[in-house]
Amino acid sequence: MLLHEARMMQIVSQGPPHPNIIGYHGCRVQRGRTTGLVLDKGGEELQKHIQDGKPLDKEAFMTALESAVRHLHDDLGLAHNDINYHNILVSQDGMPVLIDFCSCCKHGVEMPLSEGTEGWFHHADPVHFGGMKRDLYALERVRHFVYTGKKPEQPEETIGSDSPDASMSIV
Repeated sequence: MLLHEARMMQIVSQGPPHPNIIGYHGCRVQRGRTTGLVLDKGGEELQKHIQDGKPLDKEAFMTALESAVRHLHDDLGLAHNDINYHNILVSQDGMPVLIDFCSCCKHGVEMPLSEGTEGWFHHADPVHFGGMKRDLYALERVRHFVYTGKKPEQPEETIGSDSPDASMSIV
């Protein structure tokens, strides 16, 4: 899984860096084996930040997070596939930093071993395939958490092609 994440971070780090995606500097290698990733220090986990009642400009935070996801989707053709409050850090300036690219893959491609975090993707989605729809669904769940401080319940309805959620887009 570490090697897959390193490959995804190589793709993500090509070109100009996005300010809301963790900075990647390469791999740590010991005795010829990859043992870790060298990343920027990102900040505090979003869940802890919110639960500790720390201030957050919610609108600016979500706009910046959406920008990071749009960069993955539109510029790189990738889906993160594991957007949740554990994989978003809050930087010192109160902005999001998207981390954990273990589940990341090209849109529509079979996902790696990590299939995301239960409860942050819709149960009706094809679990083994990564996609932008999964990320957009998770973004709405993160938005709910940021604004209410509560993790949204898993819905019972199926997201179909006629559902407003299925055509949701980041503006």
